[in-house]
Amino acid sequence: MLIPDQLENASITNASARTNRGWRIAAVVILVAVGLTALLWSVLANKNAAKVETKTAEEAAPENVVERKPEGPEVEVFTVTDVGPPLRVSVTGTVEPNDQQVQQLSSLAAGRVESVTVSLGDYVTRGQAVITIKSPQVAETHGKLHEAEAKLNLARATLSRVKQAANRVAILKAKASLDEAIATLKRVEQLVAEGLSARKDLVSAQSEFERATAEFNFQKNISLNKEVAEAEANVKTTETETEHIRDSLAALDAELSEGDERSEHNISGLTLKAPISGAVIERLVNPGAGVEAGKPLLTIANTDKLWVIANVPEIAMSNVSLGMSAKVTVNNRTIMGKVSFIDPRLNEDTRTSRVRVIIENSSKPPIQTGSFAQVEFNRQAPRIGAVYVPVAAVQTVRGQRIVFVQQNQKQFKVRDVTVGEEVAGFTPILSGLKVGEVVSADGSFILKSKLMKSELGDD
Repeated sequence: MLIPDQLENASITNASARTNRGWRIAAVVILVAVGLTALLWSVLANKNAAKVETKTAEEAAPENVVERKPEGPEVEVFTVTDVGPPLRVSVTGTVEPNDQQVQQLSSLAAGRVESVTVSLGDYVTRGQAVITIKSPQVAETHGKLHEAEAKLNLARATLSRVKQAANRVAILKAKASLDEAIATLKRVEQLVAEGLSARKDLVSAQSEFERATAEFNFQKNISLNKEVAEAEANVKTTETETEHIRDSLAALDAELSEGDERSEHNISGLTLKAPISGAVIERLVNPGAGVEAGKPLLTIANTDKLWVIANVPEIAMSNVSLGMSAKVTVNNRTIMGKVSFIDPRLNEDTRTSRVRVIIENSSKPPIQTGSFAQVEFNRQAPRIGAVYVPVAAVQTVRGQRIVFVQQNQKQFKVRDVTVGEEVAGFTPILSGLKVGEVVSADGSFILKSKLMKSELGDD
């Protein structure tokens, strides 16, 4: 059991220990506070130094110049040009045969088909025989031709006979009269010289001689008399009739022959020939079928050149003109063509206009009609006295259109510009820029942000 003095000493010892621990804690707190104060002071000092440096750099930078930091986002540049952007119109179309190179073959005479020498898809050349037909009409026309030729031969023989007979009689009569006039004139001249005849008889004999001479000369030079004229008129009439019948047969594509060959060919046969070179795209008859005059039998198309019919929207028609080039893509093949026709009529339902593009079909395998195509029309924007920059190059600050003109690798200068209406992703600059200057394009909004930040004094 402790005595009172011992208790008092123990209490004093515990109090002293507690006091020493409190001082140690206070010292630690003071040290921590001093360290934090020093750290804060250092941070504030560094920040102030950065502010001073930034302020110094900004004061050193020229007015309306934005500097791009090397470690910052990339800014693309564009060289100003006065060449307008291409105006591109892309539409769908359909490949069609050239209507001007499509021919339907038909017979101008009724009859029965004997043979068809081509099949669907075959290639034929112009003048190639493709269909033969037996036609009663052709046989009848051949009979008329033979009759007319016989009449013509008879008329020519008659004319020759009449000419020979008429001329011989007329000339002989004139010659006899002339001989008689000559003899009379000589006799009268002798009698007058001997004084046995009057002077008036000499004059009469001379007149008769001159008349007989003129008659003889006339009969020698004249080739026709009344009978000859009638015979020649008959020949001409028969010739005209014969030629008319022959022309009729030729128009029917019927075979024509001369002389002995006439008995060797079929006078009722009709041979139809290809009017153009091309592919057979329709065959409408077979052997044995009866045909009427004018009925289509074959359709032949020349596919060396094809039409591509494009449907162009009304709003894009200003970019399409006759004669311009067009890029046609069919089955992953690209072919250049030319606009040959623009339909003046607008489809009121679709608000489109038909534009015809002619393309060459020389590739292998050839392009098939009916194929779908993609048609692209390109034309250069008209020169309007402006220069062009990408749309992204133009920014708006406080209602004013500006661009950033590159001064060097880091700095861009703000330039006020006057702009026109956007054309195919480019903006025409009416004033404020000249050809050859370099401006920021994609990334201009970054420079605009830096410009706005500097103007607001945002730290």
